[in-house]
Amino acid sequence: MLTVKQLLNLTPSKVRYRASYPRVRVVEDKPTKQYRKIYTRLALGNVESTGDSYTQTVRCHGTKKDHENYVLSPDSLIWVHCSCPYFTYHLEVVLQLQGSSRIYNSNGEMPKIRNPKLRPYLCKHLYALTLYLLAKDKKKIKK
Repeated sequence: MLTVKQLLNLTPSKVRYRASYPRVRVVEDKPTKQYRKIYTRLALGNVESTGDSYTQTVRCHGTKKDHENYVLSPDSLIWVHCSCPYFTYHLEVVLQLQGSSRIYNSNGEMPKIRNPKLRPYLCKHLYALTLYLLAKDKKKIKK
């Protein structure tokens, strides 16, 4: 599984630039408990761009006992998914190989044409949502 810092750094500059346009709206942001003492925080986003609306899921993993106050940091392990076509055809299979996503929309074939180097990174919707959550959690830590 990849960290937030790794995914943000691997995201190409074109995608980062496009991530400045979408409007982020967090639909749900709650801590959840999973098995084997692994705690996750689930954030469901709805990022609008060019009139289209896609759903994003960000799960940050940690082993803190106080999972109610678990915050997203650059070193957090992260699991992501987006319903946009870019994520489906460029990134879904690649991130699944890294353990940071799951195949929901694509047919599971490698993106030989669209991402031949199998480079894991975020689509603009997930990039915008991740930056939003990082900024929001940074304010929580300062308080």
